[in-house]
Amino acid sequence: MGLVAIIKTAGGIGLFLLGMTLMTDGLKTLAGDSLRKTLSRFTGGRFSSFMSGAAITAVIQSSSATSLMTVGFVSAGLITFEQSIGIILGANVGTTATTWMVTFLGFKINMAVVAYPLIALGAFMKVIPGFRSSAAGLIMAGFGMIFVGISLMQESMAGIAGLIDLSSFSAETFSGRILLVALGILMTVVMQSSSAAMATTLVALDSGALSLGQAAAVAIGQNIGTTFITGISAIGSITAARRTALAHIAFNIFCGAAIFVLMPLFVSASITVSNVLGDGDNLLALSAFHTLFNLAGAAAILPFTGRFAALVKWILPEKGPLFTRNLDPSVLMVPEVALETIRRTLVDIGAYMTRHLLTIFTSLDKTKTKAETALVISTAHDALLETKTFISRVRSFNNSPLLHRRHTNLIHALDHLQQLVGAFRHSDVIEFIVNNPELAEIFRGLTARIELLLKWLDGENAIDPHEIMEKASLSIAGIRKDRRENILQKTAAGDVSPD
Repeated sequence: MGLVAIIKTAGGIGLFLLGMTLMTDGLKTLAGDSLRKTLSRFTGGRFSSFMSGAAITAVIQSSSATSLMTVGFVSAGLITFEQSIGIILGANVGTTATTWMVTFLGFKINMAVVAYPLIALGAFMKVIPGFRSSAAGLIMAGFGMIFVGISLMQESMAGIAGLIDLSSFSAETFSGRILLVALGILMTVVMQSSSAAMATTLVALDSGALSLGQAAAVAIGQNIGTTFITGISAIGSITAARRTALAHIAFNIFCGAAIFVLMPLFVSASITVSNVLGDGDNLLALSAFHTLFNLAGAAAILPFTGRFAALVKWILPEKGPLFTRNLDPSVLMVPEVALETIRRTLVDIGAYMTRHLLTIFTSLDKTKTKAETALVISTAHDALLETKTFISRVRSFNNSPLLHRRHTNLIHALDHLQQLVGAFRHSDVIEFIVNNPELAEIFRGLTARIELLLKWLDGENAIDPHEIMEKASLSIAGIRKDRRENILQKTAAGDVSPD
């Protein structure tokens, strides 16, 4: 009987995990683009970043998905690392929405009655051709599976409660509380989902296998354990991803340690909330505890986001090649973010080369300039080669025509920058231009325009220099056409070399 109960519980956890995965995938597919725009648009100050993280995580039911999206936005330069901390803090609070959903719909209402029809309807909608119907089918089927899994766990947990004696894991003693926190960490690491671990804890509390104090200590451990997933995913990633993971880990450990010390106070406050919302139900109290301690942790850190970010940056300084350090493979999952990362990388490389172009014509130390040019050629060539490899892995043809056009434009820009590297290699031609009074005079006429372009590339000037540079290009073409005949005659007369 005990073995059957364990198998049924494992199956219930599996169904819950599968349901969460399907529902999250459907929600991300259905509302992914608008959620990304929302995150980008409303991420400003600390509070708005926090609210964005909480709201989006509550909608897509996955703090991991929000964290991944956030890392991509930091990599692309769309948001700062400081803003990403606010989003991560919000995601921790937003993920507690799952606990409330499970408490009200899984225990207060018998959702198992409608779960099976939802799964059947969802599966039917999944096979119907159409982007939105398929995503909606995933959501419905996943939603139904969550409550079938909870129902199965409820049936079997009573049998497990009689097999396991948790009396030695008293929440009243320090050692007992430590063991319960460790149990919560282990549950989350094994299940790879804090939501599934919390749902299991709610079932154990409902069946009497755990007391409220014990369940609260386990919840603290689960909150810490969820950072294991973030930490593993950040191994080998770019600095921005590792900083975000470190901020998440540091916050959850700090929050867990503080609540561990103040647990009796927070459990008491949670019981008060439960009395206000219902009849002092332990499930409501645990849900309130889960939300309260995440809110308290966020409130403690949010005013000091700047200092917290500075500490994380000091621990993890920026490493890797200057221009391509943000080309993280993780952002390839979101083509919009990947292309924005590439665009900013190409802008930085273009500014670097344009700045040196001015140096070539204004520096008096020509020997030093030649050495600098060799460095620029090497640096730009390597950066463009890595960018070309990265852009070849982006897939935009299944997305909007606008996104696909942006993709092809970036490939075009990359090609032109590679041509500019090739032009830099002709140091003898550059030297001839510098020493030829007529050509040098033409260049001096272009200097102001190139300086304007450089300011725009550096983000210092809001004026788009596109038309100005286009006119400069046409002007050079006109000069070349007008002078061509004259140069041919001088060449024939032996006044200038064929080169």
